[in-house]
Order: sequence, then C-alpha cells, then structure tokens
Amino acid sequence: NTGNGGNSGNNGGNNGDSTTNLNVELISYYNDDTASFSTVFGNYTRRFIVHTPANYDTNDDPIPLLFVLHGYTGQAPSIRNYSGFDSISDEENFIVVYVQGVTDVTNTTGWNVNVVSTFNEVDDVGFFSALIEYFKQNYNIADTKIFSTGMSLGGFMSYRLACELDEINSIGSVTGSMPAYYNCVPPNQKSIIHFHGTSDTVVPYNGNSWSYNVENAHSFWANYNNCQNQSEVTVPDFNGDGIYSTQLISYGCDGSREVVLYTMQDEGHTWFKKDWGHDLDTSRLIWEFFKDK
Repeated sequence: NTGNGGNSGNNGGNNGDSTTNLNVELISYYNDDTASFSTVFGNYTRRFIVHTPANYDTNDDPIPLLFVLHGYTGQAPSIRNYSGFDSISDEENFIVVYVQGVTDVTNTTGWNVNVVSTFNEVDDVGFFSALIEYFKQNYNIADTKIFSTGMSLGGFMSYRLACELDEINSIGSVTGSMPAYYNCVPPNQKSIIHFHGTSDTVVPYNGNSWSYNVENAHSFWANYNNCQNQSEVTVPDFNGDGIYSTQLISYGCDGSREVVLYTMQDEGHTWFKKDWGHDLDTSRLIWEFFKDK
C-alpha cells in the first residue's frame, strides 16, 4: 500500500515545467508499509523511503505528508531508524518520506543550502517541488498539510524549503539553522519549531560565518509571521541531571502561526530522545507541533 510508484502522469505541476513529472521506480520493500524508491531529477539519481501508516487507505480522507531529512554525511535509512517517525506515523496517520541527499565529489552526502559548496549545482528545491507534485498525484495527500523536518544540514534544507516553497506548511529543525549567506524571502507564512544545544560545536548555537545565530533565526520568522507575543518556559528535567532547558514561543502571529525554539542547555549536536538520556523526544514534539498546523 505504498502507492503505485509509477509515472506520475502528464500533469507538470503549477509552473508548467515538465521536469516535475517524475518517473519513480520501486527499489525494494523494508516491510508491507515501507519501501525505497528512486527517480532521476536534474542529472542525479534520487532516492527516498516512503512509509505509509499501517491503516492507510487511498479512499479515506487525505492525510498529511512529512519529509524527514538527514544531516551532512548522513543517510535516509539511519534517520529513519533513530527518528522513529514510522511508529508515530502509524499512531497519528500521516505519510513519512525519508529523502536521500545526493553524493558530492568528495563522496559525501548533503543538501544545497548555501553552506557546502560541493552541492551548489544540485537543484534540491526543484526536486522537493517535483516530489510534492508526485505525492499529490500518487498518494492521498492533504495539500495543506505538507511538512519538512531534518537533522543538522537537513534542518538547513527544511528552512530553505520554508523560504522557497509555497506548499510547505511548517518545518522543524534539529541542530540546523539558516545559512548566513542566503536571502530568505518566504512565499507565505510558516510555523517553525527548532531544537538546538547550547554546546553544539558543529552548528554553533550563537552562529558563525556561515550559520545564523538560532535566536536570530527565531526572530526572523517571528517577525515575518507578525507574531505579537512571546513567552519562555522551562522544560521539565526528565533525565534528572539538574540542568534545565527552555522553550521560547512566539505566538499571536498571523494565521495562527507559531515559532518555537527549544534551547537545549549544555547539549551538543544530536537528535534529542528520552531513550538517549535527554529531557524530551524531538520527533514526538515535532509531530505534536505540526498536527494542528
């Protein structure tokens, strides 16, 4: 029940660009509800893993679509494993797609987000636009409930999709910020949820020459969404280490948008999971945030 995987027909999408017409092939099945697919886009073979909820029925009401993006050097199967979105998808009834970034000349995987120059020729935004069209045509997708989240460079990529694609409702980022040398001009307002450790040495919390300070990224979207109010609360100390993290919420925004920043005190560059000794479960909080958007 992972969809027909066939050619998405001759509807080239809103822009009349025939390159959005993906010819998708099934590679293999992980299980009855999860399969790996490939397609060619912009001179690259692109791969992605699709998990449909266990009770998925194309005749039921349309359901949300969530893209989950790995970090620099990462792989789609690994973020599928550690994020645990398959089981959340089964409980909450949405389709989750783990997209694989291309491999660059240094044999490293990643995304074109104006951070790693070896990916500058890759049309990732165009690919996601084509993927959205493909899923609209081949799965029973709620057009207004398309989301993206990611780890590290996958978080940067999710921000870029928010900055460029009208169809993206909201995004989540774990340890990934916005690129410093990039002018984000969003096509519409988006809700944003971001998790970042204050001791992250890979993508520093306070930013650097190529990455936004994460509080500035929060302010960018709070301003863009015309948020009128802000509050900060302490995250419960689930792991009992006596270190308290905070949740900053900008609300009272246009169109019921929200911008949320979890500042993970003394934490590093990681996906946050209670099973790994953290105070919260990133994946569950991301979906709880998205489901009402």
